[in-house]
Amino acid sequence: MGSARRFLQAIAISVTLSGLGMAMPQPLLAETLLENQGTITPAEATYTFEGTEGQELTITLESDDFDPVLLLLDSNGEEVAFNDDFGGSLNSKIIVTLPADDTYTVVARSFAGDGGDYDLVVRASTPFELTFATAEDLMMVEDFEGAIAAYTEAIDLDPEQSSAYLGRAQAVLGQVYTEQGDQIESPADIPAAAREAVIADFEQAADLMEASGSDNWAESLREQAQLLRLIDP
Repeated sequence: MGSARRFLQAIAISVTLSGLGMAMPQPLLAETLLENQGTITPAEATYTFEGTEGQELTITLESDDFDPVLLLLDSNGEEVAFNDDFGGSLNSKIIVTLPADDTYTVVARSFAGDGGDYDLVVRASTPFELTFATAEDLMMVEDFEGAIAAYTEAIDLDPEQSSAYLGRAQAVLGQVYTEQGDQIESPADIPAAAREAVIADFEQAADLMEASGSDNWAESLREQAQLLRLIDP
C-alpha cells in the first residue's frame, strides 16, 4: 500500500505544481472596481475601495518580480481574506463574498520583502471563479465526490481553464485512495474508469497549457498520462 500511496501523492503533487510560472488563460473579466500597476518598495502597498454586503469579488495580484501575497481587511483592520499562492501559481488570488457594507483595504505584499512591479485588480467574480472556489473548498475538507461535481460544473462554465481539469484529476485520485486505499497494492490497482478519467483530464490540461505557451508543463502532464496508460491492470 505504501508504494501506491506514494504514487498517488506524486500525481497529486504534479497537479498542484503544474501551474508554477505559467501564464494561465483568464476567465472573461466582469465589472472592475479597482485596477492598478505599480511597484512595491520595499515590500507592501495598500488600496481601499467601497464594498457592499454579499458582493462577490475576485482580487488578483500578479508579478514577475516577486512572490505576491494578498490580504483583505475591513475598516477595523480585521482580516477578511488572505492568499499566498493560488491554484499552484506563485501569484495570489482572493475570491470572497463581502460580509458587510464597508470600506475595505487591499494589502499587496511581497512574500520575501524584495518588492518589484505588479498588477493588482479588484473586480466582480465570474461564475467560473465562484464554482472553482467551491471545488477548492470541497477539496480542503476531502469531499472528493462534491469536488469532482464542482470542477465539472466549472469546466462546463469555461472549458478553456486547465486548472479545473487538473483539480478534477486530483479529486478523482483522492476519491480512489479514500475509498480503496487498503486495496491498492500498486498503481495498477487504480480502477480503470478512474485511471482513464485522470488520463483524459491530464491530456486536456496539457493541450490547454501548450496552447498558452507552457510547453514544459504540458510535456510533464503528458508524461504522467502516459505513465498511467502503460499500467497493466
